[in-house]
Amino acid sequence: MKSLMLTLIAFICCLNYADCQIEASIKEETKANSQGSFNALVMELPGTTGKEVNKAWSKFMKKYRGKTKFDRRANEYMTDDATIKEMSDNTVDIIAKVEERGADGTAISVWFNLGVSYLSSKDHSERYPAGEKLLKLFANQVSADMIEQELAKAEKALKDLEDALKKLEKEKVQGEKDIEDYKATILKMEENILKGEDALKKNDEDQSKTSLSIEEQLKIVEEIKSRLESIKI
Repeated sequence: MKSLMLTLIAFICCLNYADCQIEASIKEETKANSQGSFNALVMELPGTTGKEVNKAWSKFMKKYRGKTKFDRRANEYMTDDATIKEMSDNTVDIIAKVEERGADGTAISVWFNLGVSYLSSKDHSERYPAGEKLLKLFANQVSADMIEQELAKAEKALKDLEDALKKLEKEKVQGEKDIEDYKATILKMEENILKGEDALKKNDEDQSKTSLSIEEQLKIVEEIKSRLESIKI
């Protein structure tokens, strides 16, 4: 049973893993951020929530050694002096904004400020692939985070099943012990019944003997009384 449960959980984890793989769809758009309107890379993230993506972006940006802050008013992340060697020999400022798309999940818009211009495939054909690569790596990060969450749930479900099995096994052991105790009690009671029946049988025999002795003793008593009467004046 335990082996079956482990197999079932592993199978479910595999299904969830497949479901959590995000197919990154990236396009360029001119979009507004707190600095103005510039070319941005926009990536769709189906099946995600804003909370998940925001948390993942903060963690992901640490890899690029920049200083990341979240501007609540603009609802965007600003990373100063990020290091992206494939994109620029100098540091890059990155702005990112996560948008909720309801049932479609979320989208993240990312602007790469190269100093005098923002990254675009038109103006920076050799550098642009580094921007797409970064976003695809981020999509993998989001996928990994989602899979970790699924794994944690699956492991908890597995632990709950294992705990339930241990409880059932413990109850079985206790039940078997109770049955053995009941059987021993029944055997002892049967022995007591046999002893009681023997005692009753002996009691009947002793009563019969005693009754006969009483009759004989009565005869003796009567005979003595008769003799006494015969000699009285």
